[in-house]
Amino acid sequence: MNVINSEEFAWSDAQVVLLGKVIEGITAFSYKKSQSKELRYGRGNEPIGYKRGNKSYEGSITILKSELEALKNASPDGDILSLKGFDIVFSYVAEDGSLVTDVAKFAEFKESEEALKQGDGNGEYELPFLALRITPA
Repeated sequence: MNVINSEEFAWSDAQVVLLGKVIEGITAFSYKKSQSKELRYGRGNEPIGYKRGNKSYEGSITILKSELEALKNASPDGDILSLKGFDIVFSYVAEDGSLVTDVAKFAEFKESEEALKQGDGNGEYELPFLALRITPA
């Protein structure tokens, strides 16, 4: 966890930019990098190293219905799955004003589901994405 001046980052310190727009109607996000790894064996029965495989980058954003509609309007055919190769910028502002930023590069949404049920105060929509890289800015 990042700690600056004994203060940890909080939700109110976070900002997400998608298609050049700060997403105000975002309620959650997550992203991760992963790489397949296996133990390598030689003589005997103890591992002697690692075999490193492919890396992958994925995450999700959870947004309100108004933001989902804005994304649909920004797509060429009204389908967010048609949005190609965009960056998602995740920023955190520390108390001292310093900025920590990660960028999901060339991201694409991999599914879109719409649902609403009785009692929901507002619709929240989780949009999983894949990216070609996640890097510090």
